[in-house]
Amino acid sequence: MRTRTIAAIIAVVIIVIAAAGAAFFLTLQAPLVESVKVSSIDNVTRSGFTFTFVIKLYNPNVAGVNVKSITYDLLLAENNQKLGNGTSGEFQVPARGSVEIPVQTTIYFSSVISAAFQTIFTKSVMMNLNGVATVQLPWSDVNVPFSQTFDGYPFISDAVSKIG
Repeated sequence: MRTRTIAAIIAVVIIVIAAAGAAFFLTLQAPLVESVKVSSIDNVTRSGFTFTFVIKLYNPNVAGVNVKSITYDLLLAENNQKLGNGTSGEFQVPARGSVEIPVQTTIYFSSVISAAFQTIFTKSVMMNLNGVATVQLPWSDVNVPFSQTFDGYPFISDAVSKIG
């Protein structure tokens, strides 16, 4: 009789632990992109410049998650001409916390000739930054998309004014 009671208690404990574990995995959510901001345009030379942007990810979960990669395209908004693209490495996002992930790409002037004329005449260079953060969750990878449209002119003019 005593053995049956112990076995029943162990069975109940196992069921409670399994239910709690299942509830934990069922409530996991993909991280959210809180913002995408242009950080700087630096290293302006005759051939091009370095473009840096920052993606801020928020993890709503009670456990940290791993961002496997960030893949992005930088396009001229007017004609979707690709200015740059790339993939960034792994990052850890803490539980119920945010992390800012800086990403750099080099833009070559040969790819932005039309943007140069646009800049001269309109003092505006609208750009689109589109991408996906691939997040590793216990059961599968989840793609979290992001997109930001911004005017690159203030950054470009500021960087060019520092050359002289």
